[in-house]
Amino acid sequence: MAKIAEVMNMDRDAVERARGCMTAAGLFFQPGAEDISQAIDLGLRTDADPVELYESCNKRASVNKSVLAMASLIIFFLVRDGMKMKKACMSAWRVADQFHDPIIQAVSNALTAAEKPKRRGKLVAGFLTSQDLQDKLSLAIYLNIAIAEDSFHARMNELRKQPDNETRIMGAAFAGAVYGLKEVMAEKKLKNNAKK
Repeated sequence: MAKIAEVMNMDRDAVERARGCMTAAGLFFQPGAEDISQAIDLGLRTDADPVELYESCNKRASVNKSVLAMASLIIFFLVRDGMKMKKACMSAWRVADQFHDPIIQAVSNALTAAEKPKRRGKLVAGFLTSQDLQDKLSLAIYLNIAIAEDSFHARMNELRKQPDNETRIMGAAFAGAVYGLKEVMAEKKLKNNAKK
């Protein structure tokens, strides 16, 4: 029970740090992208299991409910399980695939762009010119995986160059979750070492 309580406390810390990263970047609850922000917040704070989270997002009236569900699931796995970006995407993919949701193509395209240089140019060009929210999700995932420098600021610098709020919000949320959790873990490690 003590270990569970410790994990829950760490999760709360990570949630607040991730949310803080997004807020500091000026990317949370931007006009016109409230649905995305709400879905991300749900992924940060939910106590539901992944399938329930997916189903909850898919009850929304939005035509982009599958994108909202995928973004929410990725955040959920990043924060709850401390997964790396690619693994969180694959876990979210597996949940959506249970429902035969074509949104998994957005994850597939993002990972292909990040890992296969020969296909990268065409895919990324498609993400950048598309107004489809699914492609904006792909771009947000791609930028978080493809940037070599291991830092929140490197990702934010690239995300700020993107022309639309949706890509910036999703990308900042993913980066905030990853690096917010890293900061919490590093602080806890320092505290534990200081006690020895």
